[in-house]
Amino acid sequence: MSAHDDHHHHAVCHHHTHSSTPADHAPEAVVLPTTGQSKYVCPMHPEVVSYEPGACPICGMALEPQTVTQEELANPELADMMRRFLLSTLLTVPLVVIAMMDMIPGQPLEGVWFPHASVWLQLFLATPVVIWGGWPFFQRGWASLHTRHLNMFTLIALGTGAAYLYSIVATAWPDLFPHSFRMGNGIIPVYFEAAATIITLVLLGQVLELRARSRTSSALKSLLELAPKTARIMPLASKSTRSES
Repeated sequence: MSAHDDHHHHAVCHHHTHSSTPADHAPEAVVLPTTGQSKYVCPMHPEVVSYEPGACPICGMALEPQTVTQEELANPELADMMRRFLLSTLLTVPLVVIAMMDMIPGQPLEGVWFPHASVWLQLFLATPVVIWGGWPFFQRGWASLHTRHLNMFTLIALGTGAAYLYSIVATAWPDLFPHSFRMGNGIIPVYFEAAATIITLVLLGQVLELRARSRTSSALKSLLELAPKTARIMPLASKSTRSES
């Protein structure tokens, strides 16, 4: 080997030595950026975007965060629907029992049960369920009529609202109806229990749906927790070094 080749060999070795990353020059740690303000979208209509939780103006479904983050976000929609469902259930169960008294075979409570008083009791039990428990459905039903995007809540609001209003008129002003409308006990049939039962069942469906969507978000958050929170930038070898090696 000539002196020139020996000098070139030592220069290449010296270059390889300095191209490697020594232990005392570790790559710099970079913190991954976090997400900003969350946007809420409709799972059925992605074009609907809002910066606040609410209901979709097209289908009436509750909006959900567009981006899943590791931060635990409160679900006010689920909490609100759960409160309405619990109270509606407590009032609907005795309401249905009272409404079915006349259908018991043999009428064992005929002497102690007053049909006219039971109608007013049904009105008393059904009013909180229909007005307070079903208020979100009436809001979404009215919004669907306003935007002309009819959906499930349009049918719920019209059906339960018509049954409730008709029952109020039949209870307070029974003389407005012809005699053929009256039952054997002389009262006009009412449908308070039907309106309250429908609203309670729809509330149950909303609670189950929101819980399922919340569990899906929790599963995605668990996957995000497995991702590293920092990344290290490794220097790339120079082009001349790769060609010589």
